Amino acid sequence: MKCAVPDSAIGVIGISTVESGHAFVPFEPSWFNATEARFFKQAQRRQAQQEWLFSRFGMSGDGVDSEQMRRAAYRDAFNALAKVCRNAFDQVGRKLETQIRKQRSAFVYFDAWGETATFEGTNSWRDVISLDMLPKPILRDYGIRNFSCKVRGERNGFIHAVRLASDLLNSDEMDTVVVAGLFRSLPIMVLSSAAERVALHGAARSKLASPCPSVERAGCVVLRKHPAQGMSLAITSYSQLPESPQRARDELARTWAARCNDRTAYVMAGLHPSAAMRELERDAYAASAASTAAAPGKRYLSVCDVYGDSGCMNPMLALTHLTNAPDWRTGSHALISADDGRGGVWAMECWNDPHGAEALE
Repeated sequence: MKCAVPDSAIGVIGISTVESGHAFVPFEPSWFNATEARFFKQAQRRQAQQEWLFSRFGMSGDGVDSEQMRRAAYRDAFNALAKVCRNAFDQVGRKLETQIRKQRSAFVYFDAWGETATFEGTNSWRDVISLDMLPKPILRDYGIRNFSCKVRGERNGFIHAVRLASDLLNSDEMDTVVVAGLFRSLPIMVLSSAAERVALHGAARSKLASPCPSVERAGCVVLRKHPAQGMSLAITSYSQLPESPQRARDELARTWAARCNDRTAYVMAGLHPSAAMRELERDAYAASAASTAAAPGKRYLSVCDVYGDSGCMNPMLALTHLTNAPDWRTGSHALISADDGRGGVWAMECWNDPHGAEALE
């Protein structure tokens, strides 16, 4: 089966992610914050998790307790965002970066929670604008003047940002789109998000013995319509899964089998920390692997199991993983299945240097 790249695919010319790097701090409910403690208990029941661990930007040294973790400074998060943008443009190269500054360029910023300055304890209106609206220094540093916006999509932030970037590039409105995002692991927001939804498609068969790690990360990807080489991507479908666990598994398995081909190197899922959803995805992968339409040698990766949970950054983590993956060769294909947290699944497909693969053929 030939690996067909849709005309709507866009090219990745630079990508970078960075995480906090601080040791994990276990969450401990505080006696003076009843709301947070209630969310913690609800999240334990609904996500089949016993414990949450947090690694955040701005935590000071070792020996940080749960209360100090809550008050992690946001300045380090700003610095991390500037760093990933610089790393992504370093991959672009100086010549093309200069060209981008003279062309039509757009900046799409995404996060999980929307307006969070109230939780962060900001001390200037400039920081409030950077947290709640747009990080203005990024636009200034890279000469982005034509279009800029912020996308808030909770777990879907990156997916929605890529959809917008694809529209801008495919409509020939822009030559380059810079997509950058930041996931702030605010305990009350992480726990309330886990507590507000019932576990998808039934309960997990057993509670997870390992804690759920929540990791703050920043990321940036530079996108163009016609790159000379490298990775291309496209969001190819969205489907709402049935409520029945068995029917949901079968539907997901059929979707994956239809999207995979003889060049598929990876199927990447597990983008939600829900134990029930990860069980369903593993079962769906086993069913799709048994299908004749599925590629025989493809690998499965559960992103949250490997990297911990970073909310809206998880699909970008999957892309970053591909850039260093051993089986990600010229002409390879990968399928990233992103659960939207509401019973639906996005399919994002990636191709490694498809133009080079056609030349080899």
